[in-house]
This record gives sequence, C-alpha cells and structure tokens, in this order.
Amino acid sequence: MQKIFSLLFGVLMLPQLAMAVGVHQHGVAQLDVVLEPPMLTLALHSPLANFIGFEYKPVSAEEQARWTELQEQMLQARLQVELPTSAGCSLDKVVLSDPFVEYFDDHDHDHDHDHDHDHDHDHDHSELTVEYQYNCTQPQQLKQVQLPLLQNYPGIEKLEVRMLSPAGQHLQSLGGQEHRLTLP
Repeated sequence: MQKIFSLLFGVLMLPQLAMAVGVHQHGVAQLDVVLEPPMLTLALHSPLANFIGFEYKPVSAEEQARWTELQEQMLQARLQVELPTSAGCSLDKVVLSDPFVEYFDDHDHDHDHDHDHDHDHDHDHSELTVEYQYNCTQPQQLKQVQLPLLQNYPGIEKLEVRMLSPAGQHLQSLGGQEHRLTLP
C-alpha cells in the first residue's frame, strides 16, 4: 500500500511541480504535506531570501553567521513544526538542502585559463528545501499542525500548502497571522 500511495503522490504532484519549476517569488513559500499513516512528511520549499534576506553564497562573516544559524534552526524541527502530542509522532529524519552546491557540466575544468569570477548577486535565486519525516503511532489524532516557522520568519508572507492524505489531495494557503494548518 505504501508504494502505491507514494507512486500516486508522485503522479498527482507532477502537474503542480511542473508549474512550480522556475517560480521564485519572495514572500511566498510552499509546504508539501504527505500523510501516509503511520508516516507524515512535511517538505518546505522557499526562496532563501525569505529566511536570511539574501540568496547568494554568503560572502561576509555576518552573512555566513546568518546562514549557519538558519541551518541550525532548520535542523531543529520543533522550532518549525509542532504536532499534537496525542498523535505520538517521533521525528525520524531531517533533510536540509544546500542551495550553494556547485553543479558542473561535462566540459573540462582545466584552470590554466582565466575565468571571470565577478558574480552578479542579482542573478542568484537560491532556494532552501527542508524535509521533516515523522512516524506517528496515533496518526488519526493529526487534526492540525502548528507552524511556528511563520512567526519565526516574517519574510514568509504566504505559505501555499499542498496536502495528500488518505482523505485525498487538498490545497490551502496561510498568510498573515495564520500559523495553524488544519489537516483533512
């Protein structure tokens, strides 16, 4: 059943993911929620500027400190997501992307020739993705999720939520002072 549900999620989300490719809007973040009892997965995707005010690889000591602090905060799921204790959820895994990983193409990287390394920060659009995976002993108790991340990061003005659960596929949008997500 789990493989079927996972496959179904992938098929259902392909159109939304295809539409989202290339969409980069400051102030807006996406949260994908998949409840496949007993597993609950929440994946947050956001322009990095929503968290730390810039999207390029940190250059100064202050920028590096802000980036390091953000990573430490994102790895602490309880600072971003609060689940009802009655659901008996335990955090199994946290996966945090590194938006500054360099991707190289297939050409030879012989560094005997001169490169222009004057990077224009206006063209950097780094995204942060963090995924939290939980195992819940009482998943039927998952009626709502508190999202302190919306209070912690005021740069996120709107959170677009895509949910997939045994009850079906649902879309919800949170903004302003809203920080409670109701699950179907």
